[in-house]
Amino acid sequence: MIGERIRYLRQRKGYSLSRLAKEAEVSKTYLSNIDRGLQNNPSLHFLEKVAAKLGTSVEYLISDDFEKDMLNNNASSKGTIK
Repeated sequence: MIGERIRYLRQRKGYSLSRLAKEAEVSKTYLSNIDRGLQNNPSLHFLEKVAAKLGTSVEYLISDDFEKDMLNNNASSKGTIK
């Protein structure tokens, strides 16, 4: 869930894993493991750094409303869902 949200935001901003890891000053391997769902409990410190670089909040990254947000983003960018 957290990894999906980080991946989604990272891709929307056009960041590669390497670029985000470097700019957020986190391990690329650790970020990759979170991104792919292999690591499920990132530290608060990690989340704060990544959230800051992605222009979001830690609360957003850990929110349970990811699927709803995805639908809302798709609807607003493509018009109304019928």
